[in-house]
Amino acid sequence: MRLQAAPAGHEIVRHADGWVDITRFRLPEGAEDRSVLAALIAHDVYGCDHAGGEPGSDPARHGPYWREAVTPESFDRVDVSTAAAELPACAEVKKEVLAAQRVYRLRELGGEAIHDWGWVLWEFQEFVLIGADEVVLVVAAID
Repeated sequence: MRLQAAPAGHEIVRHADGWVDITRFRLPEGAEDRSVLAALIAHDVYGCDHAGGEPGSDPARHGPYWREAVTPESFDRVDVSTAAAELPACAEVKKEVLAAQRVYRLRELGGEAIHDWGWVLWEFQEFVLIGADEVVLVVAAID
């Protein structure tokens, strides 16, 4: 399975303390959540250090982690209200979260999963929002 970017695929929302990177994909019909997570991790745009790089600009890294350390099992399902409470209180972000049917949070991987300069990103949060026909990757950080 391969995810396709949605027409309004990518935006960065800045807020008082940092930023939120939002990337949208079309949800393949009948796709199971773990397959969606695997396809997201495998997608070119997931290779991004989120420290000034554009989506797809760093194939070996994802945020503070080595990309190879992130697997579908690295995500925990959480409820919409938990995600809404944990993400910055930007109206654009809240709208995305509240529209989701299912939400997955990338847990802190720590240790060997952190790449050589991954420490520059603190307060790194990642949620995958799965809706009726869309998958939305939401990354929030302060660097």
